Amino acid sequence: MTNKDESLVLIGVAENEMEATIWRDILKNDGIGSFVKGNNPLSALGATPGLASYEVFVQASDEQRARWLLGDQDTSED
Repeated sequence: MTNKDESLVLIGVAENEMEATIWRDILKNDGIGSFVKGNNPLSALGATPGLASYEVFVQASDEQRARWLLGDQDTSED
């Protein structure tokens, strides 16, 4: 990550914590920093963590490479 003011972009939503961790590690091994945000709207009510999903973000300048690393076949820029 090179620019602290650069915005984060969502590159995918992992179905569980293990998948999010694998994605984060793949990105890290290629020098791409990431931010993982867990989403479980019922966590405040004590709901099971199995209902959670995990959003994975990278800086905009790393988006195309990150998507390619994670197997996104559509990495074309609009």
